[in-house]
Amino acid sequence: MHETNAPQWERKPIRRIVIAGGGTAGWMVAAAMSKTLGKVLDIKLIESDEISTVGVGEATIPTLVTFHRLLEINEQEFMAATQATFKLGISFENWRNLNEDYIHSFGLTGKDHWTAGFQHFWLKGRERGLAGEYGDYCLELKAAQQDRFAHLPRGGMNYAFHMDAGLYAKFLRKFSEGFGVQRIEGKIVEVKTAGPNTGESKSDAAPAQIKALRLDSGLEIEGDLFIDCTGFRGLLIGQTLGVDYEDWSHWLYCDSAIALQTESVADAVPYTRSIAREAGWQWRIPLQHRVGNGIVYSSRYLDDAQAAESLLANVQGTALTEPRVIKFRPGQRSKTWSGNCIAIGLASGFLEPIESTSIH
Repeated sequence: MHETNAPQWERKPIRRIVIAGGGTAGWMVAAAMSKTLGKVLDIKLIESDEISTVGVGEATIPTLVTFHRLLEINEQEFMAATQATFKLGISFENWRNLNEDYIHSFGLTGKDHWTAGFQHFWLKGRERGLAGEYGDYCLELKAAQQDRFAHLPRGGMNYAFHMDAGLYAKFLRKFSEGFGVQRIEGKIVEVKTAGPNTGESKSDAAPAQIKALRLDSGLEIEGDLFIDCTGFRGLLIGQTLGVDYEDWSHWLYCDSAIALQTESVADAVPYTRSIAREAGWQWRIPLQHRVGNGIVYSSRYLDDAQAAESLLANVQGTALTEPRVIKFRPGQRSKTWSGNCIAIGLASGFLEPIESTSIH
């Protein structure tokens, strides 16, 4: 494995991987790298128990099933460890009109033929009074509407999961440590860099290279490749290497969220609920042991107190946590790979997770 993004003077085999930050992003990187390349790499992950993660990424899309196949993770063990439930799509409620709902389901609708796509046969069937609604031909949609789920032969059902993000990080930590990942507890207090000659370079021609991370304990962790999973702070990619963050808030107004956990008062439905409100939208994600709730909104049109009031008025069950306000800037880094640093997760960018794609 060679670092191809480094200048010629710095190009060398990569043997030591240092992941800065844990959470979902950090431990997914650790799990993937250790399972596939753990025999030839030295992988260390630095995180501090004192630094909390965002931890509200609880809904996923079917690519997580593919990721778990790569890792050869036992699905029953994963679901038990993370209090997960099955997910067949996202229910969008009140978005166009009040009391008008639409489930964006996973999977395919109908079956294509070599002569034409399914939609042509469906349109002809509608003309002749033979065909039902378009959604009648999507298995995942019909199952979601009836609160059903089944594993079918040959991957016949496309699905994802709702899961507790904090428990998922713990699950992947245990998995990764089984493949040799070393977790180091501590806060990063200094990022040491070097350039080609001067020891300092932030130019595109020769971006600075990270040499080591110094912790509050005084310990220095050297590496060849650094993965920035420090969340919105972007400690390595942004604060140290100076990679700009492209602010997209002039297009995407939502810049705030409030998260809240409640008790389960009904059976889990196999879909994420995305409910439009007067200002902003609300998510509802059913797990085995609780429900994840939240509201996403623009601070230009709704203040935090109003948003919390709207959220609390539209949840079911007793609150298990206090409402937690999360501020964010929608956008992305101008580069997610600079020198020998790659930004993953929130360090690389963030959009409001209206289709549950953030973990993906």
